[in-house]
Amino acid sequence: QQSELNSFLWTIKRDPPSYFFGTIHVPYTRVWDFIPENSKKAFQESHIVYFELDLTDPYTISALTSCQLLPQGKNLQDVLPRDIYRRLKRHLDYVKLMMPSWMTPDQRGKGLYADYLFNAIAGNWERKRPVWVMLMVNSLTEVDIKSRGVPVLDLYLAQEAERLRKQTGAVEKVEEQCHPLNGLNFSQV
Repeated sequence: QQSELNSFLWTIKRDPPSYFFGTIHVPYTRVWDFIPENSKKAFQESHIVYFELDLTDPYTISALTSCQLLPQGKNLQDVLPRDIYRRLKRHLDYVKLMMPSWMTPDQRGKGLYADYLFNAIAGNWERKRPVWVMLMVNSLTEVDIKSRGVPVLDLYLAQEAERLRKQTGAVEKVEEQCHPLNGLNFSQV
């Protein structure tokens, strides 16, 4: 029952009330039907919405891409043990081979091509830091590929907020997400 679901919505008692909603970085279609009406209503009635990051800002996307890169002149092959690097390369070759069969007719109908999608996700992988490569590899599954083209919940809500002409903002900067991940040593990754 919708009314019995955990809403992940907290109310900050003030006038007017403020709300804090916990999101998850998955395609919104996987979770939208499970978000209770009180959360959707709070969003609809809000005038100002703040997100973790502003995923509609080109600078944010550019900064996220840049922070994932190894220092200039370094490649993944320089920092990974040879056997892990070879396994990773073989796995990415396998994913690239399989990706056309993982795509949906709807994706193809929207003009998405497997090579384009692979490059959008894994392009420049040899220049990325190991932690970001690990996250990338975790998203290169058949289920995840089939849902590409569907915005994650945060982005969907940000796009809806813009469409509804709500004032938006972000509570974090890219660096606040990037530096902790980039600070992990190889054994932690």
